[in-house]
Order: sequence, then structure tokens, then C-alpha cells
Amino acid sequence: MEEADEIDETGAPLGPRLLTFRQLDRRTMRFDTLVAQSPEIDIFCSSTDWILPARAAFAPGARPFVIEANEGFVALMSMPTVEGGRALLPLEAGWGLASPFVGPAPEPLVALLFALLGEGKSPVDMLVLSGLAHDGRTLQAVEAAVSRSRRWVLYEGSTAGRHCADIRGGLEAFYGRRSSGFRANARRARRQAAIAGVTYESVVHASTVAEVESLYNRIQALERRCWKGMSGHGIDGEPARSFYRAMVHRLARRGALRVVFARLGDRDIAYVFGGLLAGTYRGLQCSFDDTQRSLAPGVLVHLEMIECLAVEGVAIYDLGSEMEYKRRWGEEGLRTTTAIVIRSS
Repeated sequence: MEEADEIDETGAPLGPRLLTFRQLDRRTMRFDTLVAQSPEIDIFCSSTDWILPARAAFAPGARPFVIEANEGFVALMSMPTVEGGRALLPLEAGWGLASPFVGPAPEPLVALLFALLGEGKSPVDMLVLSGLAHDGRTLQAVEAAVSRSRRWVLYEGSTAGRHCADIRGGLEAFYGRRSSGFRANARRARRQAAIAGVTYESVVHASTVAEVESLYNRIQALERRCWKGMSGHGIDGEPARSFYRAMVHRLARRGALRVVFARLGDRDIAYVFGGLLAGTYRGLQCSFDDTQRSLAPGVLVHLEMIECLAVEGVAIYDLGSEMEYKRRWGEEGLRTTTAIVIRSS
């Protein structure tokens, strides 16, 4: 298999080829179209909006191991192991949300990957394959490929769950799917915020680089006043700051960025932002000014975002990775596992 020359966005390749990260970026349209057609995967976190910023921010020294074929893509990167070997990982490996197999049928993509590794042209000691649905087709294909070969041993790694909220019908319909305690607390928070003079700013269109940077600077300024930022765990530090900056610019370019600010007078007191893909909104980050905690500003911006998205006709609010508070906001969604495949001795 040869590395591809410079390529454009049109059509599928005549045969499998290896891409650089830059070439994968140029194939965004085909890649993300196939992401939306892929079964049993986290669509947003397997898309280029997520994986390319993650690779650049968190693994800048990684080598590309990206295969494009008629059947789809296998998006991996090569990293050194502590033992001195090489491992292949998804382009976003930290959260374990991205699937490296992108295409309507995962079986030929899994077969292609293991066939290429079996040629011995790429010395790899370990594969980390995340984002595979439990008992799903892709995991079964990986298990089958390992069982046919004497070169590999398969272990099951960590699992990752998500929570999603059905927001069809708007905010009142969303309330109807929540507990009575949740409804009472949310409505009380909105009433108290209105009395206090809280207003909202919803951003749907950011058409220039300067506008996106201005939005992101407001987000960063708020982050430094939230408990996460003040404790050193916010997105105002690297590499998270670069990761989310790259993402908001990519989302804005295709009109998919959504931001809501809560404001008190002329001051931002909370934000939430995320992106749209395939009829779903994926929430990315939410923070609030810690001095305004009594107003529940984080709750307020989530509720305002739900109301705005429902007007647009968005059906699902993907709250992202499992956290205890998200159980109150949504239902359990996709659950995936990471397969760790190690070369046998």
C-alpha cells in the first residue's frame, strides 16, 4: 500500500491508500459523510471535528496510520510505547469515544487493517481500538480477526457511556421526561434568574474568524472565573485550550457551532457550547462565574440551549460522557468498549 499523493474531496479511491493527517483533513467531506452512515459509533466524536483537533492538541508527535479504501476509513495514529515498540491508537485516545472504523460495514475495514499489519510492513506491538459498541459488529469483527491469527491476543479495556436527552417538543416536553424534583428546581431557577435580571445571548452564526475568536475569548474569560479554571482543571490551560479552539473554528465554518451565554447586566456569567451533526447536538463544555453560583447559571444555560435547539428542530441533546449529574438530565445512550490487541510473543 502506497501513501496517497495530494488528493481532492471527490469520489472514493481506486484502492486502499495511506493518508497523512493533512490529507485526511482534505477528505473531511467524505469522511464525515461515512461517519453518519457508520453503525454503532459515537458519530460526533468519530468525526473530523473531534478527532483532528484532538490529535493536534494531545498527540502532536504522532505519526499518521490512516487508511482510506472504497469501503471507508481506518483512522489511527502511531505512538511509541514505554517498552520501545509502537502502538496504534485512535486519533482521539484520551476519552476513548472515537471509533477508528468509519464506513457502513465495519467488517471489511477490520479485515483490511489486520491484513496490512500481517504484511509486516509496519512494526506494531499493540492496537488500542476504542469506541466499539458492546457485542456490536465491529467488536465481533475484531474478535474474529484476532482468533484467525496467531499473532495477536485480545483484551477488553475500559468502557465509556454517554447520556442523551430527547428534546423533541421543546422545553416543556423535555420537563415531562424528567423527575418532578428536576422540573420544580429548573422552573424555580428560571423564575429567580428572571427576577434577578439574567438575560441570554444565543449564537447561531459566527461567519468570520474574528467573530469566532471573540466568542472563544469570552468563553476563556469565563472559564478563568469558574471553579474548574480556578482549580487548574478548566479549558483555559493547554492542551485543552487549543483543542476546543480548533473545534469551535471547524464547527463555525460549517455553520454547526451553537453557543449560549447567560448575562447579568453587561457581564457574562455562564456559557455552554457545542456542535450539530446528523440531527444531534453534542454538548462540549459548560462553565459559570463562581460568584454567581446561587443563580444556578449552569442550569440556566443548558435550559436555554435546549429551548433554542428545539426551535431549530434538533431532536437529541448528547450530554457526552457519563457523569452523575447527567443522569438527571437525560437517558443512558451509547455504551462502548476499548479493545486492546497485543502482539503475542
